Amino acid sequence: MLRTVRAKFLGVAAFFVVCLTIGTGFSVIQSLGINGDLEAVSRYVTPVKDALSDVRARQLEQISLLDRYMRVVESDGAEASLLSGIEIEISAKQIQIGQAFRKAFTSAALGRAQASSHFDQGVLLNLDVRMREFSDISSQFNIGMEKLLESVRAGDITTAQRQENIVRGIHRNIVLNLRSEILRLERYVSETVEAVSVQEDFLIQAEFIMMLVAGIVGFGLAYYLGVGVARTVADTTKAINSVQSGKLDTSLDFKGQGDFSALANAFNRMTRELRVRFRMRERFGKYVDPKVLNNLLAQETALETSQKRVMTVSVVNLTGFDWLAEHTAPEQLVDFLNDYLTAMTEPISGHSGIIDNFIGDRVMGFWGPPFCNEKSHALHACKAALEQVARFNALKTKYADLIGDHGLDIRVGIATGEVVVGSIGTDKSRAYTVVGDCVNYAHRLEKANRIYGTRILASNETAALASSDVEMRDLDHVVLLGTEQVVYLYEVLSENGHLSDARREWRKDYETAMGFYRDGTFDQAIPLFEKVLEFNGADFAAQLMINRMERLSRREQDREWNGTWVVRDPYERRDVES
Repeated sequence: MLRTVRAKFLGVAAFFVVCLTIGTGFSVIQSLGINGDLEAVSRYVTPVKDALSDVRARQLEQISLLDRYMRVVESDGAEASLLSGIEIEISAKQIQIGQAFRKAFTSAALGRAQASSHFDQGVLLNLDVRMREFSDISSQFNIGMEKLLESVRAGDITTAQRQENIVRGIHRNIVLNLRSEILRLERYVSETVEAVSVQEDFLIQAEFIMMLVAGIVGFGLAYYLGVGVARTVADTTKAINSVQSGKLDTSLDFKGQGDFSALANAFNRMTRELRVRFRMRERFGKYVDPKVLNNLLAQETALETSQKRVMTVSVVNLTGFDWLAEHTAPEQLVDFLNDYLTAMTEPISGHSGIIDNFIGDRVMGFWGPPFCNEKSHALHACKAALEQVARFNALKTKYADLIGDHGLDIRVGIATGEVVVGSIGTDKSRAYTVVGDCVNYAHRLEKANRIYGTRILASNETAALASSDVEMRDLDHVVLLGTEQVVYLYEVLSENGHLSDARREWRKDYETAMGFYRDGTFDQAIPLFEKVLEFNGADFAAQLMINRMERLSRREQDREWNGTWVVRDPYERRDVES
């Protein structure tokens, strides 16, 4: 049984070779038979027939000379001068007849020797023997002629006339036999030529039929194999496309033990390995962000290298979680924590971000190439933060009985800057993460929400990249203790176009008041801050500015006022409580 594709196609080729060999052999055998028949006719039979025809013609000429000779004898006597010339012609005819008989005998003898299959049966059987017999009869005729001529020379006309009758009888017998033999040979030649023509027609038809049969069978075999190969390729392509679309349970089943079966086994082994890898990736993806995992799989060097990039980092923290953990049953706490982490992580992933790590109830994410466009990572982070706030509000409604009035809320810090991103850690334990001042800055911004009573704080770099698409409030400018660096703080309010007119007015009053505050014209700033508090009594930032201006009036700053507050402890509550 042919198992391999190569063997199958070689089998088709071998079939054509066998058909060609059989057809060629058949043609050669038939051609040899035809050639044998034609050779026997052209080289042996036809020369015999022609020689006998020549003998018959010479015999007729000789008997004609005999008639003339006897008329001269009867009219002019035995001594007529014309007789000698006629005798010479008669002798010449006898010589010619003898040569023709020898030629016929030689051709017949050669035919028996060289083409015995033709001369051993039918018309040609004993042809050489008959040629010998004809020659013997012709010799008798010649002897009779000699006796006739001798009788004339002796002047015995009566004996010559009797001898003439004998010679004429022999001549009549020779001519009749020759005519019969010539007709027989002509019939044989005609029948042979006709048979050869029939054989040639049969050979042409047989070759055509064999060629047609070989073509049909060969085409059928080739079509069968081609359809089998095409079907296999189509099934394989379909299976590959199914695997590519995620259907890893796809399998191939090609019967037999040939190449296609080996292909199916290899494909099925591949899908089994892919299913195992997919399960590993699915499980591993619960601990490592899937986008990070895909990037690491696509870029092998990413596992070993780290690089500096400008990215945006977000830190989300849940305030009041310690109280909740102390006063909630473990089962309820786990349910709430799972829902909380889901609500915090899905916006990060949904906005092209990477979930970096979990530290208790704190979630850290980052945005940047190659996971999102280098110009949109700050915008993605801000939108994710707004969605986190919206989801947490829905979560507080769902767990209202559990949370109560204990002030659970989230704080988000967003910072944009240069970080080191890559595979970082020890030889035994590594993580794909980001490190740098930007990360620390995001943590500090998250904690700074406690000072200003805000939920989302963004750095100046983040605001510069995202403020055209996100509504923000210019919250404060401060100088950290021990540095001269001015830090600009912005509160993220909503997506662009989603801020109501009342809140736009509220933001305008605050930012106008901040302008007076920074210029040192506190008497103009305080009424505006109080107006802001009238709109939103829980605006800690406005109350904080009023408290600062009171402290500045008491000269509690160690330097001249230049519009920026010097922070002694960025997390102290005194700024709010005083």
